[in-house]
Amino acid sequence: MLNNILKVYGEDLASGALNQAAIAVAAGSTQGALCVNAFAVGDVATTAAVTITVKHGDTENGSFADLLTMTIDAEKSFADGELMATATLPADVKDFVTAAVASATGNSGSIR
Repeated sequence: MLNNILKVYGEDLASGALNQAAIAVAAGSTQGALCVNAFAVGDVATTAAVTITVKHGDTENGSFADLLTMTIDAEKSFADGELMATATLPADVKDFVTAAVASATGNSGSIR
């Protein structure tokens, strides 16, 4: 399993344009064993930074609090499937996580 990246339940926190809505994914009781990875879908070019705010909460449809922030720097380009950013979820992550992706209109490409 070393150097392999697997999806939890086959789900993505976000999938589509660089700034779009996200879904909630079950992640509780994983005790720091999960990472959030941002991959390029198609070619991605950033003229301004992209911010991915990972949030966590107790229920799938409840309120979510900020957990961690990942930043993809400005003036970067990525090929399809390339890993753009990664972060490990802490051991005390709540039962569900979601992500909010914020991007400037000058950026192009998609994310998953």
